[in-house]
Amino acid sequence: MTARTTRAWSIGLTAAVVLAAAAPARAAPTGEPPPAARVVLRSTDADTGTPLSGARFELWREANDRAGLQSSGQDADERHDAVCVTDTKGICSVELPTGETYYAVQIAVPVGYERPDEPFAAFDLGGAAREGAVVSVHNRSLDAAYDGGIQVRKRDGKTGGPLHGAVFEIWKETNGTTGLQTAGVDADLRPRPGCATDADGTCDFYGLADGAYFLVEKDVPEGYVLPEDPVAGPWPMDGTSGRRLVLTVYNKRAQPIPTAGGNDGRRARTARAGAPVE
Repeated sequence: MTARTTRAWSIGLTAAVVLAAAAPARAAPTGEPPPAARVVLRSTDADTGTPLSGARFELWREANDRAGLQSSGQDADERHDAVCVTDTKGICSVELPTGETYYAVQIAVPVGYERPDEPFAAFDLGGAAREGAVVSVHNRSLDAAYDGGIQVRKRDGKTGGPLHGAVFEIWKETNGTTGLQTAGVDADLRPRPGCATDADGTCDFYGLADGAYFLVEKDVPEGYVLPEDPVAGPWPMDGTSGRRLVLTVYNKRAQPIPTAGGNDGRRARTARAGAPVE
């Protein structure tokens, strides 16, 4: 099928997969146990965003000051007593003491699904997250076979030349709410890892199911600026509209700000994102 090409306006940075409320909790009085926060674990189909029941999770507390989860050995992290299993809405919740870093480990997967790509998901209940967190874990169906694809072409907004090193994410519309939601119990789905454009200014997302997709630019090549609007889309992809989309994204160069007294050879500062190029 012939690829359908869509001209995309410049887009920019947005990324969040774990919801953390911003209000800090008050310090507990001396001698009392630390306050607890509600943690919601969310299991969904990695391609469609469908909630999955029957996902079973263990919780571990970071206890040895070593990066990542160590679940065995003399210097292992600490396993919490809490275990939860997702319901028909694909969620379960536990109460955990605040001020700690934790790991969620999926020890049983929904029937007909694979284990997640990452063995555990880390989250923090200290600082700004003391009022709770939502941790999303995605599982891929054993029978999944999708042929959709999105190719991103990154170009200079003035010359049209290819740009290397721009980083993108794709998100799938799954919650029925207008616009992109990247956090919370009802967040949209990020079905694939991000990609960076190569020397030809392109990167590809493969094996996508039918649906509508947002494109998010997380980083730009050196010397370029992120635009004010961070999200582009959604674009439909199905048997009618075409199962391969080619999206061209343009960025402007940063605008130098002259230093007092003229150019003295020092590296110029750059204007804020979205400033016009002269």
